[in-house]
Amino acid sequence: MRILKRAITMIILLTAFCAAGCFHYPENPPLTAINTNEGYRYSVVRDDPDGDKPFVLLSFSGGGTRAAAFAFGLMEELRNLEYSKPDGVKRKLLDDVEIISSVSGGSFTSAYYALFPGEFFTKFPDRFLYRNVEGALLLRVCNPYNWFRLAYPDFSRIDMAEEYYNETIFERKTFAELVNRQRGSAPFLVLNATDIGITHRFEFTQDQFDLLCSDLSGVRVSRAVAASSNFPVAFPPMTMNINKQNCGPLPVWIDAAMKDQGLNRRKTDALAALSYRAEGRLYAHLLDGGISDNLGLRGPFQAVTTNDSAWSILNQINRKRLKQLMVIAVNAKTTKHSDWDKTSKPPGITKVLGVVMNGPMDDVSFDSVEMTENHFGYMKQLSDTVNACNNLLKECPAVKPRTNPITTDFTFTELSFDRIPDPRLRRCLQELPTSFYLPRETVDLLRVTAAQLLMTSDSFVKGMQELDPAWRPRTVVIDGKLVDTVCGVQR
Repeated sequence: MRILKRAITMIILLTAFCAAGCFHYPENPPLTAINTNEGYRYSVVRDDPDGDKPFVLLSFSGGGTRAAAFAFGLMEELRNLEYSKPDGVKRKLLDDVEIISSVSGGSFTSAYYALFPGEFFTKFPDRFLYRNVEGALLLRVCNPYNWFRLAYPDFSRIDMAEEYYNETIFERKTFAELVNRQRGSAPFLVLNATDIGITHRFEFTQDQFDLLCSDLSGVRVSRAVAASSNFPVAFPPMTMNINKQNCGPLPVWIDAAMKDQGLNRRKTDALAALSYRAEGRLYAHLLDGGISDNLGLRGPFQAVTTNDSAWSILNQINRKRLKQLMVIAVNAKTTKHSDWDKTSKPPGITKVLGVVMNGPMDDVSFDSVEMTENHFGYMKQLSDTVNACNNLLKECPAVKPRTNPITTDFTFTELSFDRIPDPRLRRCLQELPTSFYLPRETVDLLRVTAAQLLMTSDSFVKGMQELDPAWRPRTVVIDGKLVDTVCGVQR
């Protein structure tokens, strides 16, 4: 009997090992032909901007569940926020959101809203925010069946995690769902990862996948979210196939950029795009989008300042289609307060790794915010200068006033823990971990904090009053008992 049991066990094990040879990551399908009027592109899923309403662009940072909850709090406040149009009709600012660009933890929030806008506020908290995703992934790793699957080189922990996201959060939806729905029914979604082969931002849009000669419509949305939140060390890189057939022409801006003398940002972007058509490059390996842009703000900045972006906002501005551009960045960056310098013993490898990973991300995020603020400030300064000159010219009737080239009002708002006025709450949230599980009370505190930061932002309030002079921010009160529960009772 023992011999029989051992034989059966060996057969099962051998069968499992043989089956492991069938385990493979889901391949992104090749293109059959390039058609710029098809696929998941801004021009396909959104109508031309309407100058009678603001053009709202959101960016959600990385930071695990912390970032997802912080972004969700903003969305809740936008849903509740109403303003009056010049004709007196009330409108919710959430309905004016055109684009959401996100990274890592923030991508769970943005992707779920884009897929399920009608049930987002009722189902997303239980579907993700309150779920112990980290524990569920650990259980999958501990499942012996998955050991055999992970033994195969073309199937890894990130593919296993993506399966979980696909089954439990995103309902097996592909990008075809976003392409085929009613035009304008959801914002254009830009999920950002990092191509580590060229250390460059990689976005899940059809314009990006044109470079890979691949059809994004056949890719699961959960796969894009997994790539965007693919934190190094915890997960290995995610693989995307680079196909070599049915490749269309490259965007025209690339040829112009390659003619630039020297090396600048534009030429660097062009070289990155060209690398996908190199003969020997067959795969792209993707990690967390935070490595190249932890705010999800680099793509929007390029779109606002150049015509090179496939979803260029500057192009719409130049065509006088944007009266007001509002950018709101949700930054869930933490600031760890250490006591390393109080002892001669150096910090351990885990703490050092945290500095190595988060330090460069924080620098890039700071630069992104500063560049955006400076650009918006420059546009306003230029507009004010022309208006001031025209006021002076009124004293000289023979001289015609100058046409103001700036016809768009620019508003940039950053929500970050650093802007919290209460020092205890600020430090408490700054020290939250980056994980895929937080207690319910912590999630709720992040949600209400996002609402309070939005309503007390000077730049946002000013932008709303330019839109509707009668608008006033509501008072958001954070429950002291909730703060005590999460941060500890103050003594």
